[in-house]
Amino acid sequence: MTIVTTIDVHGMTAAEYARVMNRLGVEEDPAPGIYLHLTAQTDFGYRVVEIWDSEAGFDAFLADRLAPAAEAEGITREMQIKIEPLHNFFAPRIAELPGLIPSLPGGPVKRKP
Repeated sequence: MTIVTTIDVHGMTAAEYARVMNRLGVEEDPAPGIYLHLTAQTDFGYRVVEIWDSEAGFDAFLADRLAPAAEAEGITREMQIKIEPLHNFFAPRIAELPGLIPSLPGGPVKRKP
C-alpha cells in the first residue's frame, strides 16, 4: 500500500538539515520505494513529507540510512512520525518541478551546512 509519511523534527536548524541531507546523498542515490520528498521549515523546526510505495520501505530507510546519518552528524532531535495511506495525489504542474528545485533554499545546489 502506498503511504504518506510526515516527520516533524523539533528544533532542527537549517545547518543540521543540510548536514543530514548531504550525508544521505538521496538526490544522487534515492532509497528504493520513495516517490516524493518535500520539506517545509516551520515554527518548531522542519516538517518532512514523503510518499513511499510501502511502510516496509520507509522503515528500512529510517533504520538503514536516516538514523545512521543523523547519528554520524551528532544530531538528536525530538521527532513525531505519522504514517498514513495515500488517498490522493494531484500535481498538475509536475513537469515544471525540475526547473523550480535548484531555486529553492534547501535544494541541493544551495544547501550548505
